[in-house]
Amino acid sequence: LRVLVVDDSAINRAVAQRALTLAGVACTLANDGEQALNRLREQPQGYDVVLMDIQMPVMDGLTAVRAIRQEAALAGLPVLALSAGVLEEERESALAAGMDDFITKPLDLKQLNAVLARFLPGAGAHTESG
Repeated sequence: LRVLVVDDSAINRAVAQRALTLAGVACTLANDGEQALNRLREQPQGYDVVLMDIQMPVMDGLTAVRAIRQEAALAGLPVLALSAGVLEEERESALAAGMDDFITKPLDLKQLNAVLARFLPGAGAHTESG
């Protein structure tokens, strides 16, 4: 599994990278949505999943996921929202913007692994389960 982690916090990127690396996941880091979009455009087949923070400078996660959904080569790429926000409205706005799922911060390793497992290549995660 190849994951792109997008977060403006160096600490959050380091925590996610360590957790993913320990789970045997190849991990690439980006500081904001613009950087992530550039990496994805350079390698449209280079990632299986994107973990995208919502609130970031330069380009926030909602703007980035909308741009990703507009690009034919990236439109089906699973993008999972990362947010410290726990309000239902925040979750709904992330999903409405094009996120495939929502993971709360601080990262809970069990939750992260469970969500990622649904998006493993061949897991059939691209179909809505209601």
